[in-house]
Amino acid sequence: MSLPSEQPHEIVAGLPRLSMLGTTTLPAQIHELLEEAIIRGDIAPSSRLHADDIAAHYGVSRIPVREALRSLHEAGWVEIKPRYGVYVRDRSATELNELFEARSGIESDIAGLAAQRRTGSDLAALKKIVTRGREAAASDDIDALSRTSVEFNSAIRAAAKNGVLATLSSGLEKRARFYFSMVAGRLGGDWLNVEDHLVELIAAGSSVEASAVSRQHILTTGLEVAKLLSDQPPRSI
Repeated sequence: MSLPSEQPHEIVAGLPRLSMLGTTTLPAQIHELLEEAIIRGDIAPSSRLHADDIAAHYGVSRIPVREALRSLHEAGWVEIKPRYGVYVRDRSATELNELFEARSGIESDIAGLAAQRRTGSDLAALKKIVTRGREAAASDDIDALSRTSVEFNSAIRAAAKNGVLATLSSGLEKRARFYFSMVAGRLGGDWLNVEDHLVELIAAGSSVEASAVSRQHILTTGLEVAKLLSDQPPRSI
């Protein structure tokens, strides 16, 4: 079977540079940057990753790059194919359905708890994030809009005050971003309307309603992504 076409230099050209600040190890930094690029869709599914090109881009040896690629493989973001190379994982309709089904339950619980436990500072933080989202949408800044969506979810987790649910939610959200990056530009306005409504319900202490809105929002997003995924031609690997 044929491997997907590749343009390695184009793949690494858009990657951000390393930060020499902080205490994060070099392999961990490269892992994080590559992971985020994969999640955002900057590196397309099924793309081949060349350790030499990545090392040259970052001005490092191949050793930390290979360590990063191994950790990305362990995390499920890339596949290491003996004799062929390292390839970014593809999107799966089965995983998509299971992922959004799982998220709908967890995010529903978190929204309900947030309505019961939120403080004044929690509400202020949520409202500020929604405002920034509106500004990003008005300027057609999809990247900023996606960031505010992540911040909004983080703020609701903080308001719910349940560390176990927060950990589960943040892990699943990272997986979900790999999918809903496909529709971020199409659903931005809808997301903001839902966020506005959720803030109102959380402020009012309407736990049942907040849970229902959150659950439906996740399921609707999953359906929109599934439509796009089913329209894509299959890749040959």
